[in-house]
Amino acid sequence: MRAGDFQEREVDLAVDLVNTWDVLEDEPEFLRDLSHLRRFLLDHRLKDEAESAAESDLRRLRALRRRVRSVFEAASEKEAVEILNGLLTDAVPQLRPGPGGWAFFFDARRERDLADRLGPRVAAALLEAIRADGWERFGICDALPCRCVFVDRSRNRSRRYCSQLCADRVAAAAYRRRQVSS
Repeated sequence: MRAGDFQEREVDLAVDLVNTWDVLEDEPEFLRDLSHLRRFLLDHRLKDEAESAAESDLRRLRALRRRVRSVFEAASEKEAVEILNGLLTDAVPQLRPGPGGWAFFFDARRERDLADRLGPRVAAALLEAIRADGWERFGICDALPCRCVFVDRSRNRSRRYCSQLCADRVAAAAYRRRQVSS
């Protein structure tokens, strides 16, 4: 696995964490219990974290989700970077072998819960995405009422929707409006 692939997976972890609250779902809260939390972690190849996850991690992980969402809602790149830097304050990065090569891992001077371990990972990934491609690549879905977030990896920086499903919903609604007005 290339280092870029690892970086993309870490950005996907951050985006997917924010999107564990989805207003389009009947039950918007995906992290509603320990089994859902473990499923989320396993989906992101975080087996050790899934095995050690506890019910007590849910509240703090939801709080982390709100902080990471605020990066996508920030008024400026500077504000987004300050929020992400705040997530790194207690972290001490260490370079270790990881999937696909060397990667930074974050330890702290105190015992850390799941949110303390994931916070620096997602913050570092999003900071690197800002450094490499710019904060303007961060977006919130235009297909109201959806509020899911995304990082635009398209060449022309034109992405407007979090998924093809939302793009299709908007296109279908526009088609129906045209049919009614004709």
